[in-house]
Amino acid sequence: MVPQRRRRSFTAEYRLRILKEADACTQPGEIGALLRREGLYSSHLVDWRRQRERGALQGLSSKRGPKPKHPAEAIAGRKD
Repeated sequence: MVPQRRRRSFTAEYRLRILKEADACTQPGEIGALLRREGLYSSHLVDWRRQRERGALQGLSSKRGPKPKHPAEAIAGRKD
């Protein structure tokens, strides 16, 4: 039985670094070389640029999990 391959996931920091490198490319073929080196598709750049324009990548850089409560909410929500 062949194990199933996991879908790759990319951190926001990695995506922003790749976009910065791609934006710095000025010569023909440089972006293609970058994509081959990193094992990415051009559609990754398209999606990530759209996310960057919407500001979604900055939101991804925060840690996941429950948000810390505001001190005032923590006191008001306590049952003594």
